[in-house]
Amino acid sequence: MNAQPPISSADTVPTPSNPHVLWRQVLGFVLWVGVLSLLAGGPIAAVLCLALGGATFVDAWKSGIYKRAGEKGFLNISPMAWGIAMALLFVAAYPAYLLNRAKLRTTKGTNVFYWITVAFGAIVICSLVVSIVGRLNAR
Repeated sequence: MNAQPPISSADTVPTPSNPHVLWRQVLGFVLWVGVLSLLAGGPIAAVLCLALGGATFVDAWKSGIYKRAGEKGFLNISPMAWGIAMALLFVAAYPAYLLNRAKLRTTKGTNVFYWITVAFGAIVICSLVVSIVGRLNAR
């Protein structure tokens, strides 16, 4: 009879703190946001969506805002999903991210990308307002 020795805690492989793979997250983000925004609004919209979504993606990644296993809800999404939501569902995602970022963070770090996200969001809001006013004046 071959008796196997019991597995000790030293033999187990430690689980990484971040289960997400960066290159997959970036590829998914660029494909979703780039293709959909290019088809929906043209090259200027694609660049603006990629910039806003990209800044949000990087901020979420650097801040440790990852999807938590076993939890459900709109706020429990990966950095890639935050970038996609910010670019394609701006009206809902922008205030949700800004209001809940402090609660979702798991890593203390720089706030540079947060302020870039805020600035790009302000540019998007201004662009939307100018576009709406321009269309109302054209009538």
